Amino acid sequence: MSYRGHPDDRPRRPEADNSRGHKLRRLTTYAGYGLGGAVLAGVVLILIFNGALLNGYGKRKLEHTYAAAHPGSTLRIGRLYYVVGPNRLVARSVTLSTANSTYKAGRISLTGVRWLQFLLGKSALVDAMANAGLDASKLDMEFSRSRYGIRCKRLQAMAPSSELTAEGIELSPLAGDEEICTKNPFQTTRYSVSVPECRVSGLNFGEMLKGASCQARAVHFIRPAFDAFAYHEKPPGPFVKSPLMVNEALAAIRLPVRVDSLRITDGRVAYRDRVAPGAAPGVLTFTEVNLGAEGITNRGQTADSIVLRAQGKMMDAGLLKMRLAVPAASPDLSFKCSGSLGAMDLTRLGPFLSIVEHYDISSGRAIGAEFWITVASGRARGRVQANFSDLTIAVLDKSTGSEKGLDNRIASFLANQFKIRGTNSPEASAPMKVGRVNYRRKPSDTFLQVVWYALKSGVLDVIHQ
Repeated sequence: MSYRGHPDDRPRRPEADNSRGHKLRRLTTYAGYGLGGAVLAGVVLILIFNGALLNGYGKRKLEHTYAAAHPGSTLRIGRLYYVVGPNRLVARSVTLSTANSTYKAGRISLTGVRWLQFLLGKSALVDAMANAGLDASKLDMEFSRSRYGIRCKRLQAMAPSSELTAEGIELSPLAGDEEICTKNPFQTTRYSVSVPECRVSGLNFGEMLKGASCQARAVHFIRPAFDAFAYHEKPPGPFVKSPLMVNEALAAIRLPVRVDSLRITDGRVAYRDRVAPGAAPGVLTFTEVNLGAEGITNRGQTADSIVLRAQGKMMDAGLLKMRLAVPAASPDLSFKCSGSLGAMDLTRLGPFLSIVEHYDISSGRAIGAEFWITVASGRARGRVQANFSDLTIAVLDKSTGSEKGLDNRIASFLANQFKIRGTNSPEASAPMKVGRVNYRRKPSDTFLQVVWYALKSGVLDVIHQ
């Protein structure tokens, strides 16, 4: 059929289709404008009212939810605010209280968290925190049962790079030294630790957030200082239970733990021992301490060992080196320890030995020493090979710390003439003596005491005639 006649006789369907398409485009445009307006309005509301929303409903919701999930605990959050651009949530302060501990923090900043997906239930916490960053300052933890506290000036963590940095870490008792000694009726030891900087790399934040494990590639402590003060002026307390050894302490951690390498750079260790009220303590120090440990784990195989290598200057004089290998999954106390001591003036040990052991080293020089110790099921055996010369000792009065008494002078003379080997050297007329290590762990011994007493048994065997 032809429509060449009048133009009005042509079909109208294409114009109707164009009209519907035009309406659809206009509807889409309006919807886009509406959605954009809603987003803009939401942003404006967040910018204007986010403080009121967060510090009202949001904060109460978090605090009540935590209290319901952890009966007996209280969470208090300071003022909150949210910055849209960098996706940063900031809390001015946070306080968490339990029956036996209190955790406080100053300013805490969280960035990169996918809040919307998490709040809508579309993303698990681990996934929402995949690109998160944490910056916290003035962290303070107090443990009333142990009466110790931990402080940290600043803590930074970045999930994308798997890194954590802590600055100004301090562990110390909540009371002063004299108060600790006065209130405790028995012998006790006070510990304090300070770490100016700690760096952790290769930290698996995802596994930590799941509560599945704690894994890190490397941990580095920079210029740490460890101080122990033993108060031996009072009687020993009743025996309750043996201190945990290294293998037992690791096995007691519920979560699987693995640290591929741990380093300490330029550390300092001080051990102080006081045997009379108000008296000056004997002090033994190790400076310029450098340490490296590998394969730290509590889920290792029977053949796996944690290997530790350390060195430092004893009393700022002789260089002491040590290697320690502890089986990761040993059911009892078993390990191997070896090391060496460089040349030093032995009288440098006098300020410590005169108070703790009640004898002084009047003269003597160590040319060098080596030791090898094997501990199996708590029994230590091994040998000490020491090269020294001109060793003389003075026996001191336990009450006065003096050698002036006649009995003390006689004891010193007899000790040097008949009991003490003054020289143990290849150049001496008598053959060198090799000391025998023989020590069994006592139930009250700590791990370091086992090492020290085992080594001491070999040293005493060398110097005895």
